[in-house]
Amino acid sequence: MHTLTRPVWVRWFDAFLYKPAYFFLVALLTIYSNVFGGELFTYTCFTLIFLYLCFFGRDYLPILPLAICSYISPSRNNNPGVNDASVFSYEVGGVYITILAVSMIICFIYRLIRDEELGRKAFWTCKRQLLPGILLLCGSYLFSGFGSVQQILVGKQNLLFAAIQCVSIFVLYFVMTAMVKWEQAPTAYLAWTGMCVGYVLLAELVNIYISNDVIRYNIIYRDHIYTGWGHYNNIGGVLAMMIPFPFFLTGKGKHSSIFYISALLFLVGVVLTCSRASIICGAITYIVSYVLSLVHSRNARANVLIHTLTVLGSIAIYVLYADKLLQLFHDLLVRGMGLSGRSRIYEAGLHQFLCYPVFGGSFYPVDYHVVSWYTSDAFLSLFPPRWHNTFVQILASCGIVGFCAYIYHRFQTLCLFLRRPSGKKMFAFLSMLTLLATSMLDCHMFNVGPVLFYSMMLAFVEKKLNQ
Repeated sequence: MHTLTRPVWVRWFDAFLYKPAYFFLVALLTIYSNVFGGELFTYTCFTLIFLYLCFFGRDYLPILPLAICSYISPSRNNNPGVNDASVFSYEVGGVYITILAVSMIICFIYRLIRDEELGRKAFWTCKRQLLPGILLLCGSYLFSGFGSVQQILVGKQNLLFAAIQCVSIFVLYFVMTAMVKWEQAPTAYLAWTGMCVGYVLLAELVNIYISNDVIRYNIIYRDHIYTGWGHYNNIGGVLAMMIPFPFFLTGKGKHSSIFYISALLFLVGVVLTCSRASIICGAITYIVSYVLSLVHSRNARANVLIHTLTVLGSIAIYVLYADKLLQLFHDLLVRGMGLSGRSRIYEAGLHQFLCYPVFGGSFYPVDYHVVSWYTSDAFLSLFPPRWHNTFVQILASCGIVGFCAYIYHRFQTLCLFLRRPSGKKMFAFLSMLTLLATSMLDCHMFNVGPVLFYSMMLAFVEKKLNQ
């Protein structure tokens, strides 16, 4: 449909989907879902937006915030990992959610067939720089455990889990590279998505602290920090990934102080998750992003007041409230920076690799019980406990084949970011590095949500920021 012949409401809503106000709407719907248990309402709204894109939308760029916010929407009481009767169970809301998903797939296929510019042959022939590495990695996932005893015991479950991993890293990258009019895409769209996700996570953290009895006797108990899609490590890891994006926006407009304050709030949120790996990586990411913003933005350098207040405020808070802060984080400080038993997990994972060096022993541990935070047997049958380190995970699960595929994929991503480096790409690069660094102590590269965002970020960098 030609732009001038489209109804006024279509043109208005199309423009709305590419403005910061759209992210505000998505954030409100996500917070409503997480805080008040309104998953079905929020997913219905997200589905309606997606269906609009299928029939009227300019392209599929607006699914960027929808995808990641869908992942962080579930409320505490509807956590499928601890509640077999959550809204995601077949008996409660599973059928309805399945209907929403099927309707989106059908309508997407319709758009794919109907759209001569983005769909049909153009969709399949679109140049995708990272596709070879992603396909090799997905292939190694699907062959994980081939020839091991686990292939007989849990072959179907392992194949399903591997397929979920493939979907999380492949589908959105493959779709967005082709189904977006990149020449018209706002350069800051990825950064606004990061802002949206960051503030949603801050709101969720506030709700967790209020409703989960996190602070007792003036001490933070991090075991109480969990919500419907994960606990403190999951929240901290995703929030740390969002820290670079406010700094990207410091070069946009006159109000860069808003974005510096946002980045600082994101860092404070990471600290409040009490996730040790996320705190260390998040702090480093914050400092490097701050310096990068000063180098690449005249507006940022000109805003001396906010830089001065940031430094002086941090010093003042530490001097005035040092004793209370030490007491508040007493539980975290007592734990220290030890590996919390991870060294034994790593040894067991490497032992599994040595037993099955070619294709690994599958994603399901063979002879070692890896403790999982989740308690639902149905959930654990689909999402096995993992090895808390990307390299150990791939070696134990997929062997040398998977490790070589991962290294090739990582080589391609580094070429994408470091060939013709630019300030715009570097903030996304820092987000990716944060994901990779936190994944050396946690399972983020094999959790669906962080990799969904990672997949879309790669598409955005390759097609928009790499120009």
